[in-house]
Amino acid sequence: MDDAKTIAARLEGKRFGVVGVGNALKGDDGAGPALAAMLAARGASFPLVDASEVPENYGGWVEKQKLDAVVFVDAVEFGGAPGEWRLIPFEDLMHSASSTHRLSLHFLIRYLKEKWRGEALLIGVQPLSLKLGEGLSAEVDEGVTEIAACLMRAAGA
Repeated sequence: MDDAKTIAARLEGKRFGVVGVGNALKGDDGAGPALAAMLAARGASFPLVDASEVPENYGGWVEKQKLDAVVFVDAVEFGGAPGEWRLIPFEDLMHSASSTHRLSLHFLIRYLKEKWRGEALLIGVQPLSLKLGEGLSAEVDEGVTEIAACLMRAAGA
């Protein structure tokens, strides 16, 4: 996947953290929180947080961690196959891609651009279902596993 190479290149040599975004009670919308839990279980050497549905509450966290880059991971409707993931330009989030958290992510990124000099990346995972009470689909679980491996490699693990 070309995005995996791009992510690795953009994070190389940088202190980065990961913010999982989403609602774990709404099927594949829980991709971000699932990633945060998976990375914690694998002993990730970089800071990470499960921001759930309130990523805007973590702008200060990014600054306090003294990060050079932050990676947000969220379920994003971009017309791909379920479980497919890609880098989503934040500008596209407000115009063409759809996230259940797009306004709060948009405002958080605006805040960060004003207060912080680091780089923010958004990895979007195409959901299959956002139904209340369902867990992750097998496709999104596989995509989350690939993202975790990509981020662990970027950290040199």
